[in-house]
Amino acid sequence: MEPKRTDAKAHALRLLTIRDRSEKELKDRLESRFSQEETLEALDYLKKLGYLDDLRFAENYVQYRNRNRPTGNYLLQFELRNKGVADDYIEQVLNPPDVEYELALSLARQRLGRLEKVEALARVRKLYGLLQRRGFPAHLARRAVGELLDSDLENEYN
Repeated sequence: MEPKRTDAKAHALRLLTIRDRSEKELKDRLESRFSQEETLEALDYLKKLGYLDDLRFAENYVQYRNRNRPTGNYLLQFELRNKGVADDYIEQVLNPPDVEYELALSLARQRLGRLEKVEALARVRKLYGLLQRRGFPAHLARRAVGELLDSDLENEYN
């Protein structure tokens, strides 16, 4: 019986070397191959070693997304909840409003270069849609696109 427990721990460590995971993600993966007892023992072992920490996972996840695929807090919240991270941890790691705005502005600026040949109104619609799909709130998307295109979209197009 002891070798199987070691196998669950070893498998969990292998999974964590591939990428950091939340406790729920790791638990789900382990339960598909090992008993509940073995899974819980492996999770406890990893927590004691400090390898399994949902707060650290959430912080790293947000930093990664900010660097590689800027995302608004709405979408970050949704993704972290799906990964089993507790709401109080999520609230601690979400981007402050000024950082979220800078991410939206940066993403819109980056995409604007590809839209040079697109008609002005379509350009606005595409940029706004991109920011909305990435989880930025409507008011931030309007503000970022408006600043980027140097116009007040709320007055000009409504």
